Amino acid sequence: MVTKKKAPAKQTPKRLGATKPTKRKAETANPAATSEIAEPVREFLKKTSIPKGFVNPKPIVLSELRKRVTETNLRPTVSLEQLLASANRIKPADLPVEKLPEDVKESILALKPGIRRFHGVKIPLYWFPFPWLSSACADRFGYMSSAATRAATKLPFNVATQALLGQLGNMMGDPGRDPNPASHNPADAGVSSIPAGFTYFGQFVDHDITFDVSSTLDADTDANTISNMRSPALDLDSIYGRGPGLDPFLYLFPTSGPATAIKLHRGSNTPIGPGGPSNNGDKSGMVQQMSWDVPRMQGTNTAAIGDPRNDENLIIVQFQHAMLRFHNAVVDLLVAVAFAGDIFAEAKRIVTHHYQWAVVHDFLERICGVATVNNAMASVSAPIGSSFRMPVEFAVAAYRFGHSMIRDTYWVNFNFPNATLGQVFEFNRDPRLPIFSTWVVDFNAFFDTGVPVPVHNKARKIDSFMANGLESLPGFSGMMAILATRNLRRALALGLPSGQGMANSFGIAPMTAAQLTSGVPAAEMAVLNSSGGLLLNKTPLWYYVLREAAVLAGGNQLGPVGGRIVAETFVRILKRDASSYLNVAGGFTPILPSSTPGNFTVADLVAFAGVTQP
Repeated sequence: MVTKKKAPAKQTPKRLGATKPTKRKAETANPAATSEIAEPVREFLKKTSIPKGFVNPKPIVLSELRKRVTETNLRPTVSLEQLLASANRIKPADLPVEKLPEDVKESILALKPGIRRFHGVKIPLYWFPFPWLSSACADRFGYMSSAATRAATKLPFNVATQALLGQLGNMMGDPGRDPNPASHNPADAGVSSIPAGFTYFGQFVDHDITFDVSSTLDADTDANTISNMRSPALDLDSIYGRGPGLDPFLYLFPTSGPATAIKLHRGSNTPIGPGGPSNNGDKSGMVQQMSWDVPRMQGTNTAAIGDPRNDENLIIVQFQHAMLRFHNAVVDLLVAVAFAGDIFAEAKRIVTHHYQWAVVHDFLERICGVATVNNAMASVSAPIGSSFRMPVEFAVAAYRFGHSMIRDTYWVNFNFPNATLGQVFEFNRDPRLPIFSTWVVDFNAFFDTGVPVPVHNKARKIDSFMANGLESLPGFSGMMAILATRNLRRALALGLPSGQGMANSFGIAPMTAAQLTSGVPAAEMAVLNSSGGLLLNKTPLWYYVLREAAVLAGGNQLGPVGGRIVAETFVRILKRDASSYLNVAGGFTPILPSSTPGNFTVADLVAFAGVTQP
């Protein structure tokens, strides 16, 4: 049995949920998004197993739960008392699996690896990514700003501007610019109060909603012509892929018990010694982990996951592994309460809704501020199924704030108290795959889990100073190896409005030249002032968002322009999605174990996933 030391409950700011929106911008509803959804899916969406405020009138008692856990050979990730509280918030299934059509019941059994019969099977539609069932498969990028704003304020696409942006980007990660790069103390200049895990959680979220594989840095391009190769929904397709019916290699089908208790495969480690979290706050408390990696293909060690980008570096691939375990822990919870319905479908819904809640109420509220998130909830109008294009002002500029939060060094575990950024990239590459057991990440050092560790990694401040390691990205050369230059050039090619243009379009007073240059080194100021002050008058939106955060928000969250772009984009994504937690009939409140009842954070997620204890 595993328990964890809980962090003290914090005061939670007042939040807005799915409030009635004030119309700000016309949205086009898509009647097909609801009227053409198959009836079983519509019924599934209406009947959640965790309606807001539900408490089982015939609660399971602790002794009964203990018996079920023993009989089903489960290994809970939290105490039985915590598990019991969650168990009694789950409503019995409206449609038990036994009442499903006979062909569906037989098909579920036929998907098992020992049988593998896919022709003619009847797979529940709600196993698939919901956007497939509700929108045309033609997702594109687009713009948040008007064509007039872009035309009047964007930088000219020419050789001179490209060279100027190259100068600016090339110096943003120069050594010596970022003060106190090794410090984890938010009292020191350059150090944020945000736990460093949110840098990589933000990257994970980005990989859930955007994927541009076709735009170029060398030509003036209309974002509306660029395909988004990810569904613009927080649906965790990077974890679930296309579901057990089409991507069965991602899944572990049960050999006994409920046929729908389908879990996600985990991978094995290369055993060379202890690593990961400790059970006593000391190096001696680590153990040799054997199943703390994602599944990999034999021979090539290619990650068998829903999005290959989540194997880009050690920290994000270990978070991907945590998400696999998170789903599996929820499956175990449903098995423990003898849930009679479709366990896979319900576990996926519970996982997704808690993840979405954490995105909004933990991640966004830290990054954008509670007031900005609340304003977006109240003002954004996005009917279910309404038209949407992923705005490049978000994807190419504002949401890239996380690049400035990357550290040059991390406390990964007791074995590696000062891992370099290069090692974070190097240690999930051959010949060090599968992940060495000594390199398993201790997420207690990345999120506020309440479990003692010697160092709590803090992100760098959101500003225009980048980690030096981002000037030589592994696998690239030239301009492509310098992250800041690449970001600036991509925004130029896509014709983004300037920061000032975006501010004016929002009715926000733009930053002054004095604010934009406050605290920047002399060489950088010279670039900003060159060419008649071109970059001060038409400041690249990404750079503007970073300077705005540094000057107006102390580097601990986004400023008014960046925060609004990010918050409104996420709220629109959630509101237009019929399956999101904002559209749950009767509302949604988290039910999984958490340090603050009724809330659910990323720290709670990794704890329930079982990766904060050995």
